[in-house]
Amino acid sequence: MEEIAQNIAELYETIRRKRPLVHCITNMVTVNDCANILLAAGASPTMASHPFEAAEITAGCQSLVCNFGAIKDYDAMLCAGKKAAELKHPVIIDPVGIGGSSYRRECLYEFLKEVPPSCIRGNASEIQALICNQKTVTGVDTARNSLFESDREQFIKLVMEYAAKLQTVLIVSGKMDLITDGVDCYEVDNGHPMMTKITGAGCMSTALLGAFFGANRKTENPALCAAACCAVMGICGEIAANKCEEVFGGTMTFRMYLIDVVSLLQRDMILELAKVSKQHL
Repeated sequence: MEEIAQNIAELYETIRRKRPLVHCITNMVTVNDCANILLAAGASPTMASHPFEAAEITAGCQSLVCNFGAIKDYDAMLCAGKKAAELKHPVIIDPVGIGGSSYRRECLYEFLKEVPPSCIRGNASEIQALICNQKTVTGVDTARNSLFESDREQFIKLVMEYAAKLQTVLIVSGKMDLITDGVDCYEVDNGHPMMTKITGAGCMSTALLGAFFGANRKTENPALCAAACCAVMGICGEIAANKCEEVFGGTMTFRMYLIDVVSLLQRDMILELAKVSKQHL
């Protein structure tokens, strides 16, 4: 675990050194938070979402983040995605709400035919909906009767097979994050329940993935790169929650501290707090 923590710290420090430009087409509810968390991490955000400019903008960036909570901007996502694929830029997908919307699933499957993703991050219901093409929940939260809860071993098998099929990294976010590229599999046990009490923690995590993959485009272990992002976000959530408790702060205080901590995170904090393990399944 100590070696993994060292790798995580190095991957995060690379963001600050290289300052990747990340093109985010993301949910209107969280666009400001996504931009700010990228700045806090040392990356640079651009949030262009018009289809007439999306491809041109993404050509000058190091990675592309497509959040399907911004389904009204699907045409822009597809234009940008095709350009990113042409230039071999990392493409990060957040399948927000596809468990409750057949239209979003249809759009995502069309997108995946045109654009090979580097990483897909969603909660258990969203990943199940993606793999099985089925309605799993109304809204964007995890269904309580998801396959992940009822038959975890079978769910992990499906996730690994799908990741291998798409040649991508799949992240199943939750109390403990599961990350796999179909061969390697990591679990991240960082995070805090307060992260589920604010709008945008998931969208911010996905935006941050754009920074990790954009800065570390030549990584030989993309699954670890994704796990590093999950760990960093979780560590910052833990520290932010502790700060909130000290000042009797609530959810909006937590949101502020979360972005603050991302900007202040140091190597020794990662080495001390990272809880990432490689699984042998």
